[in-house]
Amino acid sequence: MASLAKKKVSVQINDTKLQIMEIKPNKIEEEITDKGPTFGCRYVQIILMMVGITLAIGMRTNLSVAIVAMTNSTASPNPNIPTYDWKNTSVILSSIFWSYITLQVVAGYVGRTYGVKYFLLGAYIVNCIGQLLIPLAAEHLGSTGVILCRIIQGFGQSFLYPSGHVILGTWVPFEERTTLGNIMWSGIYLGSIFGSVSAGYICESWLGWPFLFYLMGSLGLAWSVLWTIFGQSSPDTHPRITKEEKKYIQASLKQESNIQIPVPWKKIFNFVPMYALLLWYFSNVWCYNTMMAEMPTYLSKVMKYSVQSSGLVASVSTAATFVFALLTGPLSDWIIRNKYLSTVTSRRLFNSIATFGLAGCLIWLGYLEPSNPHMSILVLGLMGMVSAGILAGGSVSHLDISPRFSGVLFGLLNGTSQIFSIAGPLLCQWLITDLTDPLKWRMLFLGSAGFAIVGGVVYVIFITADRQPWDGPETRQSKIRKISTVSLTGI
Repeated sequence: MASLAKKKVSVQINDTKLQIMEIKPNKIEEEITDKGPTFGCRYVQIILMMVGITLAIGMRTNLSVAIVAMTNSTASPNPNIPTYDWKNTSVILSSIFWSYITLQVVAGYVGRTYGVKYFLLGAYIVNCIGQLLIPLAAEHLGSTGVILCRIIQGFGQSFLYPSGHVILGTWVPFEERTTLGNIMWSGIYLGSIFGSVSAGYICESWLGWPFLFYLMGSLGLAWSVLWTIFGQSSPDTHPRITKEEKKYIQASLKQESNIQIPVPWKKIFNFVPMYALLLWYFSNVWCYNTMMAEMPTYLSKVMKYSVQSSGLVASVSTAATFVFALLTGPLSDWIIRNKYLSTVTSRRLFNSIATFGLAGCLIWLGYLEPSNPHMSILVLGLMGMVSAGILAGGSVSHLDISPRFSGVLFGLLNGTSQIFSIAGPLLCQWLITDLTDPLKWRMLFLGSAGFAIVGGVVYVIFITADRQPWDGPETRQSKIRKISTVSLTGI
């Protein structure tokens, strides 16, 4: 606990003279000197979430590669593996987002209010069931059955990201936010790599594409067991957390045990930087999800890679992002901690590198010649490198603004922006009438680059990194320092 210094101050108010006892903390830092065990409970939660995100994103992205094999009778050497003549593959790929956008805000709200553990568990199991049913649904109901399974998965996955942001907002101290956030969200990129690479190998093997969905669904159910045993909603509910670690987390986040305040909806909707952040989310979701869904098809149809190779090459970008995300987090924390840049300037810098670098790579990709397919590996690798900057930029801005309501804010931002995840594949199907025509793909890449630039510029102009007053009350100790630090001692 910080020591307190007392000083009497005389104040004249009209004709009355008051003596006020002003109480100031000498060293606030003493409250958080002891951070608990070297490998504390907060690290367990972050690692669990990283693994869960990895598997969930793998279950989301594997269809982008698998659908190439599902519509290609020569993909697997096993003649018993079924294939289909589907013309609506872009609709199938977008269908997961039809339901994914519906529960984002609800997921953030219930996670913050009632705790994320069991809501996330139930949603995760629903996602796994949808994945496991895809082969059976394809056999008996065709593409409609696969779409229904993806809709089921979308409902389950709608809880994933908001729950992750609630975990960050309740478990991770401010000083470790970018580093631990990057570790947790690196599961997005690991999942994309795992989903694409495993899909490429399994679909071209004797096991065939059905085994891919059985494997991923089963791994997801295994994670659900681990989450049931070790996952917790907050430090307050963890039965084995040390007092030292709990105090450190709460002091850093200025939390208070069991405090609940209403979501300040009106102030959130009147907050201009939220709209800047929303526009950036629109552009980022458009570029990332559209590229993730369509890149294997582009590599297969234009660059003439095999199913297995297209999965491998498509994963180059996410592999590069994963590696550089592990560097950008500590670098950003170090810059802010040593006051080389303010938090908001650091956010703008890293986000600009990511956003404008992505736009440049998309333009480059649009002008690649099919006669030089190996150059696509370089471009995708560079795209992944610069994209890592968003994890120290726009992806954590809502946590700066409001750690208490981070899940709700993310639900608003991500849920609304996922409209573009639905529109992206549908626009691709409308725009790219000939999947082998590089000029059609160039139009898509150039349009996406322009959208990214607009989102990046608006972010730089309007974003803030200040925690907002409407985020809610702070700890009793903080209240003593800010509000109740004066006591009347006489006239």
